[in-house]
Amino acid sequence: MWYGRNDARARSRALAFLMQFAVPALVLAWTAGAWTAGAWTDTIAVKGAAADLRSIAQSAQSRMYRWRDAKGMLLSGPNNETLSNNWSGYGINGGGTYTVVQGSWTVPAVSYQSYSGSPDVEASSTWIGVGGQDGDETLIQIGTMQAAAPGGDAEYFAWYEVLPDSEVPISRKQYPVKPGDTITATIQCTAACAPYALSTWVLTLTNAGSWPQPYTITLQYASSLTSVEWIMEGPCIKDCGSSSPGFAYMPNYGTTTFSAISVNNSTPKLERSPNGIIMRDPNGNAMSMPSDPNGSSFTVNFTI
Repeated sequence: MWYGRNDARARSRALAFLMQFAVPALVLAWTAGAWTAGAWTDTIAVKGAAADLRSIAQSAQSRMYRWRDAKGMLLSGPNNETLSNNWSGYGINGGGTYTVVQGSWTVPAVSYQSYSGSPDVEASSTWIGVGGQDGDETLIQIGTMQAAAPGGDAEYFAWYEVLPDSEVPISRKQYPVKPGDTITATIQCTAACAPYALSTWVLTLTNAGSWPQPYTITLQYASSLTSVEWIMEGPCIKDCGSSSPGFAYMPNYGTTTFSAISVNNSTPKLERSPNGIIMRDPNGNAMSMPSDPNGSSFTVNFTI
């Protein structure tokens, strides 16, 4: 996530309510790009005061960061999937111009997962998007976030984001989100739909049986239009605009199935290679992994 001009104020408004668990504590982040010779360094970001906790836990979505070896070469999964520091799921990169993406999922119930270093906030976000792969700094997204803390506390809410601006939370009062809700998201370009043109986009989120009407917003954005994705992410919590951002550890979300997925109003032909994306933890173990695709659906699994 790249910060906007009113970063501190916007981020404070956006996600302050995540920290209703306002106790002095430590938060664990791990840093993309810190891996050398098989070991991670500088992976723990410690904040001791409640104010620091609230600040660092204001998560943000980010473009995809890929795992590389000590020589900077890209690493791949067992079936030639993309290995990522922060994304898991499926994506399509190249081979077309992408102007419409859709998908549905059930909001997972998350629980605190104890990691080395005892983080007091863990977060995951579930979303669809256009852009953001392989160094593409454009990314337009809409989805839900799930956060967990020790003692069983958890928070859920909806949001949208367009890089480089800050995440925008969707009114929790008007559009509440809870585990088990069925979410359907659509991102569609409706005018001036050309790469890097200032296009008109309509973002829509529905919550079957819970919201009286969908949430919809129309905005102007210049996208690369080069990729689309359906993602479970470990959001950024530290140095999000740098080349080595720090990502949150994921809470245990069990499994989440993306269904009714489409791109440019057609069912995508997804395969593990080259479309699958596995998120790994700092030790190189799979933290979140997609299943084999099944037509218009697939499942992501918490694997630790």
